[in-house]
Amino acid sequence: MAVHKFNEVLNDLMDYFILGDVDCLMQYKIENDLPDDLLTEFTTEETGDQVVEEGVIVPMIGIVNYPYTVYFNLSDDVPELLKPGNELQHKRDGYCLTVVNGRIYLYTIPYLRDFTKEKVDLLKKYKHATIELPNGFYSVSILAGLTKQTLEIKTESGEIEQIEDMEPTFEFLIKPSNEKPDFTADFTYSFSIEF
Repeated sequence: MAVHKFNEVLNDLMDYFILGDVDCLMQYKIENDLPDDLLTEFTTEETGDQVVEEGVIVPMIGIVNYPYTVYFNLSDDVPELLKPGNELQHKRDGYCLTVVNGRIYLYTIPYLRDFTKEKVDLLKKYKHATIELPNGFYSVSILAGLTKQTLEIKTESGEIEQIEDMEPTFEFLIKPSNEKPDFTADFTYSFSIEF
């Protein structure tokens, strides 16, 4: 399947999402003798810039506390956020991603505070937006905005009713690359979505 969809993805009350292969980050941490508190390390040292430029993580800031619809789009079709009826608010190119263990995750900042094997194992068990990807390099574009979604709600009588509503959405356009793409994105860009 070339497009993977996840519903009700939460940001753990922090205004960040992080996309990446958590095993690649663990490998980077060990090779560079970094502390378990990667959050402090990345926000106070140059390693924060380096880990992003090398494609180990893709950080996103300005994530308002909503439940999100998330798409991982590996296709060449029209992105969901560019389809009629949806509202694109942000489109940012120039991100790169390195995959070393066949899977990427969209996860949250609290994991960086205590980035240990136990926490990574917990992250893998917890229901996150995650897909398998062959090892290698990828270019990533991030789209954000509102998409029309069909929601099921339970009425007072106990019946299930379907309604259409606009939902905050992130869409990651992920393309394989023979070599590491140049990082040209602005990782201080805010992805705040407005209704």
